[in-house]
Amino acid sequence: MIDRESGPAGTPPAVGSHPVASPQSAPPLLDDRLRLRRDVEAVLFASGRPLATERLAEAVSYAEPVSADSIAECLEALRLEYPVGGPRGFELACVAGGWLFRTNAAAEPALSRLFDVTEDPRLSPAALETLAIVTYLQPVSRPEIAEIRGVNSDSALHTLLDREMVQEVGRREGPGAAVLYGTTERFLIAFDLPGLDRLPPLSQFEVGEEQREELRRRLGVAVSPE
Repeated sequence: MIDRESGPAGTPPAVGSHPVASPQSAPPLLDDRLRLRRDVEAVLFASGRPLATERLAEAVSYAEPVSADSIAECLEALRLEYPVGGPRGFELACVAGGWLFRTNAAAEPALSRLFDVTEDPRLSPAALETLAIVTYLQPVSRPEIAEIRGVNSDSALHTLLDREMVQEVGRREGPGAAVLYGTTERFLIAFDLPGLDRLPPLSQFEVGEEQREELRRRLGVAVSPE
């Protein structure tokens, strides 16, 4: 008679042979650190949008509370494994006040052969100028944008709304109650900004003093003497 594990009767099991696993076999147990890393990585991958540390902690605290320090340590490990501009196909970026998995920009030629991107992602000069005004002056109204640009900006603003770069954020108090506009989370992602506090100051732009004075007059910016 042949034993299915040890071979013919009296023959020892072959070296390296293993019993067939039962369908009910439990998966290998992970320590808390590896489990947390697994869960955070899965949540970031599935989210598709930036997640704040607090939101990540809430998502992975299904067994027991997870501290912000533990989440920060886990994110740092993932950031080192998936660095921005690194050799991996994905990278972990801190944008729009949260953390996001995204494809490596260097892989764009390969991705473009798989996905048909028919929409031109570039913005016209008028749209970029309008976006800059909204970015630095938000909340700002349509008439204020037109006053600064010196031309009607309805078309440019409509484009930015369609691209979800700007959004309505409220209404101005007073007669007319003009709609106010501000930038969106998608704007921060597109320009790789953690938050609006990381915008370059206007003083860094290379413009002449006469242009500076005109900008200060139109924008109402109080600039201390240099």
